[in-house]
Amino acid sequence: MMIDAVRSLGRSTSWELVDEVAVRGDVGHPQGLCRWGDDWLVSTVYPDSGTGEVLVVAAEGEVVRRVDVTDGERCHPGGFAIDPTVVESDARSPGCWIAVAEYRPRSTTNVMRLDTDLATLESFPFDDHLGAICPLGDGTLFAVSWASRRWYRLDTAGHILEQRTTPSRWVDLQDIVHVSTGIDGERVVATGVGGLQTPNGPLQLGGLVVIDVDAMTIVHDTAVAAWMPSGRVATYNGAHLDLDDGSPVMLRCLVDDTAASIGTWSADATG
Repeated sequence: MMIDAVRSLGRSTSWELVDEVAVRGDVGHPQGLCRWGDDWLVSTVYPDSGTGEVLVVAAEGEVVRRVDVTDGERCHPGGFAIDPTVVESDARSPGCWIAVAEYRPRSTTNVMRLDTDLATLESFPFDDHLGAICPLGDGTLFAVSWASRRWYRLDTAGHILEQRTTPSRWVDLQDIVHVSTGIDGERVVATGVGGLQTPNGPLQLGGLVVIDVDAMTIVHDTAVAAWMPSGRVATYNGAHLDLDDGSPVMLRCLVDDTAASIGTWSADATG
């Protein structure tokens, strides 16, 4: 099963950078990354101008579309994912949910559902900074606050169905991918970073966690030893997992700011 492949990843897993595509265009400070048909969908914030955008990036790296999602002081679109409950008739990507928050913790968010043309179908306000959001197979939403200190399960009108303080003691979640709906319930995989202060200065570690959303617990977590040639931790910005039965886990990350690249790392799920 796909989830078993992710749960077999560990600190001894060797991640190999197998591809790197330079993005042609200013991508600001990227937050989320997900597949959008044959292209990529990227959420990003431009702190200097106080604006947020959703970008469509072609497979070869060209930014082919920009959609402004700024809502007053809410300019920080976070990690996001496509909607697994939508069946798309024209074989393109289904719509997605995205949270656009003020650029500070414990603030406010405008949560939006976008269609395949990236037009807003519906939205609701939320009284916290949501740093990442992921639609689930049962029609609810899983979201985390700034630095993922608080976890939420919401309905599509913004009502809190469940809430808890994060059980993680080391990783701040940045992006979330829906993995499965089934007998074991809802599962998502989230990526992010953990920071440590050392005598030689700060140290960042990439992180990956598997979350049982029904129980609101982490069922697996691991450090991710993958870095871009620039030295930045791969999972610092948006990330996406490609999981095919019988194939290595493929981790796609949009790394570095302004002039970014989409890197692809391959890992045989052997622990």
